[in-house]
Amino acid sequence: MHSGAIIVAYFVTWELIMEGQRLFMPMLPTLATLFYLPFGIKVISAFFEGWRCLIYLAPGIVVGNIFWVGMPFDTIVTYITWLASYGTAPAIFATLDWATREDRRNVTAGRAWRTMIAGGAAASVMISVLVHVIRHRNIPHDDFILSMFKYMIGDMLGLLLVLALLMGLFRYMRTTR
Repeated sequence: MHSGAIIVAYFVTWELIMEGQRLFMPMLPTLATLFYLPFGIKVISAFFEGWRCLIYLAPGIVVGNIFWVGMPFDTIVTYITWLASYGTAPAIFATLDWATREDRRNVTAGRAWRTMIAGGAAASVMISVLVHVIRHRNIPHDDFILSMFKYMIGDMLGLLLVLALLMGLFRYMRTTR
């Protein structure tokens, strides 16, 4: 289920959102997307599954890389980038659990949503910095900072969009019962 969700998120992001972005906003660079939906899936998966999300998402990560991301499989940088990108959110949520001395899965729905957004924001910053240091270190300094900022915006808008869609779906399901 997790891998399927991330594959759908990759498809919608790269085939629909990026195409629309290229059509309506050609001045934006093609590597940064306004709504990076896979980030929303990885944060939600990390929130509910913790470290197990790495295993659950792995097939979808590979499929997404083959069809859309295009990182080479024969370099260690790819695997370190994946670990930074997909391992940061579970680490953030484990740290939040430890700091608050609570299990994030045993809280009210409203608090869970806020925790996902706060943890997602922290993960977005850390992932952007780590991925840029690991994979994009040859970018000039001014572009480096701007690129990190664009990644963070796309990540957070993607997370908020996925959460909004899920909230609408859950409300619809509740009213049809």
